[in-house]
Amino acid sequence: MDVTQITAIIGASASLLCTLVVGALTYFIKKTLVSLEEADKRNAADIREEERKREQDIKDLSGQLNDLKSDMPLVYTLREDFIRSMNSVDHNMSELGQKLDRVLNLISSQQAGRKEG
Repeated sequence: MDVTQITAIIGASASLLCTLVVGALTYFIKKTLVSLEEADKRNAADIREEERKREQDIKDLSGQLNDLKSDMPLVYTLREDFIRSMNSVDHNMSELGQKLDRVLNLISSQQAGRKEG
């Protein structure tokens, strides 16, 4: 074998080796890309599911908030309303006390009139 034949064999071997390496790299890169695309699809599906759950949670919270808003006037009393109510109660208690004083004075005067008579 002369040098040109050896050079041709080495060149062909190198070319074949490069082709095999490139082919192997292409195969593994393609396999990796396919698995990444599948993972992307799964992640996208998971994200859509989570978005649906969050939207439902938001709807539920909005409903609860609306219920709270509608119940608020029935359950919660404003400070000013409480003060106004207590002033009314105090006024009524004062009137009741005055009436009781009049009744006691009347009873006392009747008992005093009986003792005299």
